[in-house]
Amino acid sequence: MVRSRITAAIALGANVGVPERTFKRALSLLERDGDIQILRRSRWHGTGAVGGPAEQPDYTNGAVLVETTIATAALLERLHGIEAHLGRDRAREEPRGPRVLDLDLLYALDEEGAAITEGGPELRLPHPRMEERPFVLGPLKEIAADQRLPRSGRTVTEQLAFLEEGGGLARLDSPAEARAWCDAARAAGASIGFVPTMGALHEGHLELVRRAAMENDLACVSVFVNPLQFNDATDLEKYPRDFAGDAALLAQVGCAMVFTGSLEAFFPGELVEGELPAASHVAPGPSAAGLEGDFRPGHFDGVATIVDRLFDVVEPNRAYFGAKDFQQCLVVQHVAARRGGQPEIVRCPTVREAAGVAMSSRNALLDGASRSRAEVLSRALFATKAAWAAGERDAAALSRLLREGVSMPGIEVEYAEVRDPEVWTANAPEGVMERAVGLVAVNVGGVRLIDNMEFDEGTR
Repeated sequence: MVRSRITAAIALGANVGVPERTFKRALSLLERDGDIQILRRSRWHGTGAVGGPAEQPDYTNGAVLVETTIATAALLERLHGIEAHLGRDRAREEPRGPRVLDLDLLYALDEEGAAITEGGPELRLPHPRMEERPFVLGPLKEIAADQRLPRSGRTVTEQLAFLEEGGGLARLDSPAEARAWCDAARAAGASIGFVPTMGALHEGHLELVRRAAMENDLACVSVFVNPLQFNDATDLEKYPRDFAGDAALLAQVGCAMVFTGSLEAFFPGELVEGELPAASHVAPGPSAAGLEGDFRPGHFDGVATIVDRLFDVVEPNRAYFGAKDFQQCLVVQHVAARRGGQPEIVRCPTVREAAGVAMSSRNALLDGASRSRAEVLSRALFATKAAWAAGERDAAALSRLLREGVSMPGIEVEYAEVRDPEVWTANAPEGVMERAVGLVAVNVGGVRLIDNMEFDEGTR
């Protein structure tokens, strides 16, 4: 029986040891059993590390085009086997940290040249991040310059040039400019998906932007470290800020516009001695009571006030928020409800690092020991969810299990409790629960972290 042949593109990356030597060994192993033939390979390209821990070594990247008779899943398994043989331990490595070898399957074509699509948890083809990464597209251009990419419809060469020219991203410095841009977009009949942020963007933010771009004609983002929602001046001062870096990331994920501004620019003529009077604040609603509302007095008042003003500026069709900030999502839904149900609030699943830690801008402030301790939050939530799945429904028992799970040396627990996600209460519920979400807040190494998980639904 003659097996059909496929053509596949593979990206190589490494920043540990001698990458060129590692790549040579990897390609030799790839061809060893005769099922795979290397057609072309790029030169090796040096690039800076993208994301991950600070001060890690630069990467070496490359790409190869292969022809094979094995299926895509088997090819990916082969790649992972080569990684392990040459020293990579995927289970123990730091998220976006140093790599002895990284082999990614970018795309595969059947014998007629049609793209093969896969959508499983282990294999997604074409690679969902391929078009966002210049360090992938650069080497790929050398071996498949005219390959047309599925999301943008551009060739590899065209997409690389598009990213190098800024990805079509409009960078605006004031809410007034953003309002004019959004007005023009709506006048042209475009729907707008909006992601409000405080910057220091990470993969969790980028997932929101990708979804906004997919579900709307245009996606836009605000970057504003809002002083109204900080009750600790030190926390406000040390909050990470990198607008240029944020814009560079947004240019790669389909964002059409990003804007920033000052408190005065958002509330022109309303400040009194640099402060926004109470009369201009927006009430956050009943979901602000308890938990975050107790430990961060005034926080949700600031959230509701700035979100309401951002909605005035953008007037989006949909606004996207991460489920990690569960109580904040409820507050934002209240803001939208008092505006007549506009915009539609889309709550998106929490994005987690490989070790389970919920992605947060504050994670960048964690040192190595604190990052390891932070893993206890998700472990406690998963353990409590397992108890729920096994039949535990008593509110006190669930809260006790959750608190015991996060209580360990080096962690200062602010709260670890359960709530009914559909009927919010300031105080902990009592007795048997029909629905439950576990919520935790801790201080680890001087960094405040929060997380949550709904127990009667898929992990968020």
